[in-house]
Amino acid sequence: MIVQGLKLTSVRNLAPVQLEPGPHFNVLSGNNGQGKTNVLESIYVVGTLRSFRTQRLADLIAFGQSEAYIGARVHRGGLERKYEVTLGERSRKVRLDGKTVRPISKYFGDFNVVLFAPEDLQVPRGSPGDRRRFLDRAVFNWRSSHLTDSQAYEKVLRNRNALLKDLQDHPRGGSDELLSVYDDQLADLGARVLAARRSFLDDVLPRFRAAFEAITKSGWTVHLRYAAPDDLDGAGTDEAALRDGLLGLMRASRARDLARGSSNVGPHRDDLVFELDGVLAQSFASQGQLRAIVLAWKTAEMELLQSAHGDAPVLLLDDVSSELDPSRNEYLFEFLRSRDNQCFITTTHPKHVLVTRDRLDFRVDNGSILLKT
Repeated sequence: MIVQGLKLTSVRNLAPVQLEPGPHFNVLSGNNGQGKTNVLESIYVVGTLRSFRTQRLADLIAFGQSEAYIGARVHRGGLERKYEVTLGERSRKVRLDGKTVRPISKYFGDFNVVLFAPEDLQVPRGSPGDRRRFLDRAVFNWRSSHLTDSQAYEKVLRNRNALLKDLQDHPRGGSDELLSVYDDQLADLGARVLAARRSFLDDVLPRFRAAFEAITKSGWTVHLRYAAPDDLDGAGTDEAALRDGLLGLMRASRARDLARGSSNVGPHRDDLVFELDGVLAQSFASQGQLRAIVLAWKTAEMELLQSAHGDAPVLLLDDVSSELDPSRNEYLFEFLRSRDNQCFITTTHPKHVLVTRDRLDFRVDNGSILLKT
């Protein structure tokens, strides 16, 4: 999978961009604030229709402009496809091969993008919400339907919470029936979200363990655990059993939900737990060990996606080298040199990128991108 061409218009501080990347390493260097990450964000948005920096895609529109355009020509399996996103202040237009996409789920599946950003290195010690987003980003790349299920779940959850808050102020008859409707919907969607998360962790775990040992050569045992209510442990990845379990938990929690005005049961309250030699990594691991854990996760994720889809995903590496110690950085680039992923790498200095072959260097200066010769 290769991005053969990238066209950007009115995206943040970037001048109009017409970029023809190389098939392997594309290094974008420059001082902070010049627009390097904006290029990576654009590739991520055109591949996933989401940003890793903001909840509002309209934030990508350059100051004083009414809309932004992102287009990518992607080659995969002997075919070239054109992905296009036009962003307005309150609109998003999506086209694939020149045609409007309906339903939007047809847009996904053939353009897989893996992001590795400095913030990811803080995930083990971050909030449960950070870890859920970190996990969901990986699951979506692995199974594109997960995004649709997650978004539908969040919509029903917002509606249920709005009703709970309204009932705190205005109790009324018939509320039990309406809450039961939301419970059924949340249980259905939540079971799909939960099953996908657990299935991904089952598949990525052996690769994660192997990668961690290759990085650290320590003999330490690492583990990934999905933290959900104990009542759901026996359901595994069985959607029907998960649905029944979630529905029972929601019904049992109704009085508490009404008292608090929010939903206290479901995948939105779960967590991803990293363990090192049987203890919580976030509490007991060193900073170096935590960074090795995240690096192992990312390499395992890339391996799993290539195995699942038969093609290497596009990797976006946002100034991670400056956050890794020399040995971890060397491992990362040794791993990347051994693979055929197309990589887009931002850095403040090209010397941090430990590759000498199959490399194109671009200088990013005040929003302009110039190929270095």
